[in-house]
Amino acid sequence: MKRIIAFLTAAIMIIVLSPVAIAAPGLELGGSFKTKIEYEKKQLTGKSELSLETLMGEDLKAGFSITGLNRNFNGPWENGGIISVDKMWLETRGPLFPGTSSIVTRLGGLGIAYSPYTAIVGENGISVDEINLGPASLGAFYAWDGPNSVVQGARLAFSPVDALKIQGSMVKADQVYYDLQAEVAPADFMKLTGVYATEETDKEHAMKVDAAVQVLRDLQVRAGYRDITDNFSPKYGDPNFKEPKVPYYVPGQKGFLVGATFKQPDLVVEGNYAFFNEQLNFSATRTLGLGGINFDAVLEGMYKVNASEMGNLKAGVKYTAPNGLNLSVGYDFIVQQPSASVELQMAF
Repeated sequence: MKRIIAFLTAAIMIIVLSPVAIAAPGLELGGSFKTKIEYEKKQLTGKSELSLETLMGEDLKAGFSITGLNRNFNGPWENGGIISVDKMWLETRGPLFPGTSSIVTRLGGLGIAYSPYTAIVGENGISVDEINLGPASLGAFYAWDGPNSVVQGARLAFSPVDALKIQGSMVKADQVYYDLQAEVAPADFMKLTGVYATEETDKEHAMKVDAAVQVLRDLQVRAGYRDITDNFSPKYGDPNFKEPKVPYYVPGQKGFLVGATFKQPDLVVEGNYAFFNEQLNFSATRTLGLGGINFDAVLEGMYKVNASEMGNLKAGVKYTAPNGLNLSVGYDFIVQQPSASVELQMAF
């Protein structure tokens, strides 16, 4: 812990007190820090993330992020306790030629997020994005994944009207990966989404189609279809990108699923049934007040219809403080083990 505090303090002081900062009185420093300590299945772990960025002028940004702050308290430091700079980058916004529209150019550690199915790229390189041509938007990148490996890609988004959004992307690495996504909202109460991603050489693919209809003010119903081959695993795909508890894709899924969500001011009940594995996932969240403090009581589980047994059942209490502190305690009735977590998020 002392090592982490000392490093973070030194990093912030170096940036703030650097000659660049002193010479630029208008320099703005910002960033975020997130740390979480979790106890689950008799394991106590800690994970932290730090990113800093500074606005050096009207259209120029610089930043970096740090990894290696993961700790398994039941064992040694991950990565040998070595804290390393994960990304360093410069980003500018402005026209490439006088009189043309503004674009975003980034050099260094990239933040490509075209699609969680094929194109989540953070390697070092150069990217251009937000090239707007009427209803169309373009982006492209070129990066290095090791001394002898190159990854490159591009995206094209098209939205002629607000109710229709289409995006296609391509990534060339060990093979070529393609991705096509579409979203249609024919009415305020209805939304249709679809995605098709494929690997050119291995012939693996993922297809998803989903429909959501708000039948009542408090009730939404959903239906969908999955066709994902067993070995679909794109090199730059990330099924848990921003959705660790609900993966974007699971290899081997093929079939229909249905679901519904019932919402009221202090109650949310949700259920999803997948025909391809005959499993029902459900959750209920109730907001309660005690002594002027609101907290959420949560019950969630999974029922295996084909085996007529519970595969998962957890209950817990969660509290989110105004200062960014998140607390939760729970109990897993299947493995008969308690769990707890403390998380702090700061933006500055």
